[in-house]
Amino acid sequence: MRKTVTIQTIVDEVNHRNKVSTCNPQVREGWNALLEGILLETDTYGGYRYLEQCAVPEGQLPGIVRTMGDPIFPDETRRVYRMRQQQ
Repeated sequence: MRKTVTIQTIVDEVNHRNKVSTCNPQVREGWNALLEGILLETDTYGGYRYLEQCAVPEGQLPGIVRTMGDPIFPDETRRVYRMRQQQ
């Protein structure tokens, strides 16, 4: 029997992995590139935001550190993607 998954399921899975993984950032780069390709191809790309320290495993670098000046981006692979709402 053939089975399909929704794009939202893929977005949710990549977002979860980006949040909880302790793997090498290059692995997350691969997940993110694949997801961005899917979202762009289906015209559902809605952007992303970076995960802050409180959202990643202890001892792991966050996607963004907000400072009094410009923000710092220690690990730009720590992202949460969203889908654009269909019209």
